[in-house]
Amino acid sequence: MRVGCVPYGHAKPFARAWRGREPVWAHPKELAEKLSAGELDLALVPVWEVLVNPGYRVIDGVAVGSKGEVRSVAVFHDKPLEECGNITLTKHSMTSVQLWRIVAEKMKLKIQEREGGEARLLIGDEALLEWRKRKGQGVMDLGKAWWDWTGKPFVFAVWAVGPKSRADLEDWDKFRKACWAGIAKRGDVAEGEEEKEYLTKCIQYGLGKEEKEGMMEFARRSGLGKVDIEWV
Repeated sequence: MRVGCVPYGHAKPFARAWRGREPVWAHPKELAEKLSAGELDLALVPVWEVLVNPGYRVIDGVAVGSKGEVRSVAVFHDKPLEECGNITLTKHSMTSVQLWRIVAEKMKLKIQEREGGEARLLIGDEALLEWRKRKGQGVMDLGKAWWDWTGKPFVFAVWAVGPKSRADLEDWDKFRKACWAGIAKRGDVAEGEEEKEYLTKCIQYGLGKEEKEGMMEFARRSGLGKVDIEWV
């Protein structure tokens, strides 16, 4: 089975699911492209990919999300956001870009999107590094912004099945169980107390009723309406 995963720290707990075979490592947007092209059987892709492109099958029960502060998806700024005239957006995930856009609209922030912006939207380990440098100052954490706004979890990424995959329900169930075996031991794979706190408290790996409601709320607030997803 050809598996694609992001090269970010929050993916460490999933390593048990591909023990003995190396996955394809790539940023979220690139993984979505490879999955859509049939180059992968399964990949951790931005949730926006499955919301705007109907027909994906998605592994039930496991995802990457947050209930409040996430740290690794954030807007960094050296002066108040309302004083920033422009923002540089990450090129690696449309989920984070879309989340920023609806949060900015809610806050009535008039900030142009361009390279070299006064504010920067970062994701993954790059965002975590910047968060640590700033010790949480000059940061709009988008996981927290969503939670404070809606009171719902936010799902950033899901495991989606490629259109040409020949794997079956038994294969997906084995993969899901392996993921959860790793998630249960995620504190053991952390390098230092900061990463342990991030993996055990900031990142949420569940995908149940509450998380799915959060996904649908994101779709609704983004103007997508009802989205049908096949859970496997």
